[in-house]
Amino acid sequence: MTKSKFTRRGLMRTAGTLALASAFPMPFVRTASAATEIIHWSPLAASDGEIWAQMIQNFNDAHKDKGVSIKMEVVNWDDYTTKVLAAAAAGAAPDFGWNTDPRPAFVRDGLLVPLNELVKNSGLDIADFSEFSISKSKFPNYGGDELFQVPLDLMSLVPEVNTAHVSEAGLKIDEWPDDGATLIDWAKAMTKLEGDKVVRSGIMMTGAGVQPTVTWGIVAEQMGFQRISPDFKQVAVNPDAGKAAMQWVLDLFDKHKVSTRDVTDRYKAFGTGQGSIFWTGPWTLNGYLEQKLPFVSKPFPKIGEKRVTYFERGALELYTQKDPSRHQATMDAVKWLSDNSFLWCTKGRGASPRKSIIDRPDYKTAGAPWDVRGAFVEGIEYATAIADFPIINGADFNIYSGGNFLAKTLELVWAGQSSIDDAMTKLQEGWQKALEEG
Repeated sequence: MTKSKFTRRGLMRTAGTLALASAFPMPFVRTASAATEIIHWSPLAASDGEIWAQMIQNFNDAHKDKGVSIKMEVVNWDDYTTKVLAAAAAGAAPDFGWNTDPRPAFVRDGLLVPLNELVKNSGLDIADFSEFSISKSKFPNYGGDELFQVPLDLMSLVPEVNTAHVSEAGLKIDEWPDDGATLIDWAKAMTKLEGDKVVRSGIMMTGAGVQPTVTWGIVAEQMGFQRISPDFKQVAVNPDAGKAAMQWVLDLFDKHKVSTRDVTDRYKAFGTGQGSIFWTGPWTLNGYLEQKLPFVSKPFPKIGEKRVTYFERGALELYTQKDPSRHQATMDAVKWLSDNSFLWCTKGRGASPRKSIIDRPDYKTAGAPWDVRGAFVEGIEYATAIADFPIINGADFNIYSGGNFLAKTLELVWAGQSSIDDAMTKLQEGWQKALEEG
């Protein structure tokens, strides 16, 4: 279980905190003469990271004579939370950073800066944001109506489809399947075998980690499964649907033989033509376009009774500083990045949370081509399979994870080391305990 062992409180009680804090560079030179240097940690290392670096450079270019700059340092996603907490415990947290998940533990422990007053002073127009994106940036159980994150993008998982493989199989991309059975037919038509070995996956999958876990999560919710009930009182609602989704994933490998457990790097495999259909996020677009991969994006088919896909929101958050006067300068920088996020939401990542950007006449024509980007934007309408829930132990329920309680439980199923029934029982028991603990 992932109980709050990574809370700042817990780290500060640990004897190894200072050692951990010194295990990575913390070059926090806060000011140079009268100039202000804002420290930003970014975990974006995929092709979207290139566009984000351009966003930061654009800010610095626009402010080169205004006495303020942003210094960006890239921190691995897997280490990000631990390093932020350790830096905060040592009194040297970065000014602001990224997150895609709720942060109720950060709010509870006072690590995140409340933003309502800072937003007002900066002039950021909250009314220009969608209600949905703002609601996901508040944590009523811990912070009331206070805003704690500024949403930068909204993301959905949809299939990217190799159009060269489609043509080779005699299929027509404008006849993209809308249901699960036809999806499997397409996958079979594009799969390549050498004997019994899948050498090109009709549906890109891995034998462990994120890909089969998020696939299960999407298909399970399409079939009527809920990880937590809307009133947050029950876990694993409609377990039979969850079990059916596990079988659906297993069938990709063992019955339909359109996927292989041998793939480890799904991004590289799809980019080198080892997969034909790959549901992923818009963070992949820039890289695949640069390598001239022939692909388009398409809506996620209805494998169950309703069309559902995974939702993720990218947001910026401010961390508590010894000198709270730094908060307003940081918020002003975040406002500028949000106001100027057209590049980010047309080339770097997903849909914009801001109405003024979506309403621009060039929103569909700028950045990545619409046949590549459009399904990710339109997918927000049915992207309801959220990553984390706004509870302290929300990470235990996250379907986009390769190492949490859920993923580790399901990996035993994919490897044939656990039955579907036993895995569901373990999920029910573990999730109930996690929910009771917060």
